[in-house]
Amino acid sequence: MINSILPQYKTIIYALNPETGYFTKTVQQPDKTPVMRLPYELKIEPTQVSEIKCNADHLIRSKEKTAKGSFKFFTGLQDTNFKQWLSGNHCEFNKGQKILSLCLFHFADDNSGLTVFYFSRFYKEGREARERLVNDLIPVLLKRQSS
Repeated sequence: MINSILPQYKTIIYALNPETGYFTKTVQQPDKTPVMRLPYELKIEPTQVSEIKCNADHLIRSKEKTAKGSFKFFTGLQDTNFKQWLSGNHCEFNKGQKILSLCLFHFADDNSGLTVFYFSRFYKEGREARERLVNDLIPVLLKRQSS
């Protein structure tokens, strides 16, 4: 994938709070709130069969819930071809239309930190096409991180 065709994304950095088990947004943010849809805290949990449609073994969710009792942020974590990298999505509704945004999750080797790459309103339908896209995006993101 060529850098010039990389879809727009925002980067959000979290650090693990070992006392609570939640990843918490850090002061290392490029903007005060780069992505309002991503919560202040995220937690990883094993997937319960009824909670999610995909074949994810784990999910990541917010601490906050909506007025209806569901989590404000919730997605299954899908494996990629890269160690410590997982993918998921964020779902929102606009005028009754479902809109998905791709999320890539990069965990520190010691799991002390989490970097989320949020591709607002960019998503690839079809599992195989999405897996190809994700595995093409990650090397470009790694190159940008090391620059």
